[in-house]
Amino acid sequence: MIHYLDILDNYYIDIERGLKTFEIRRTNRNYQIGDTLILKNQKTQKTITKTITYINDISIYNINNIVILAFK
Repeated sequence: MIHYLDILDNYYIDIERGLKTFEIRRTNRNYQIGDTLILKNQKTQKTITKTITYINDISIYNINNIVILAFK
């Protein structure tokens, strides 16, 4: 599945530089390992494509409806 997500400019730049390898998102989509993320910079409209490699459901910490998506 392909997920189109908008992200802020500073986070996009960090992803481009290889510093940021994850996204923190609400669980309002059916994210799965192997899914494609197309991340669009809200400022420049540039996109970068990543693949989800790991999903961490942090509900065990009493934080509901949020996941951490690792990607490469």
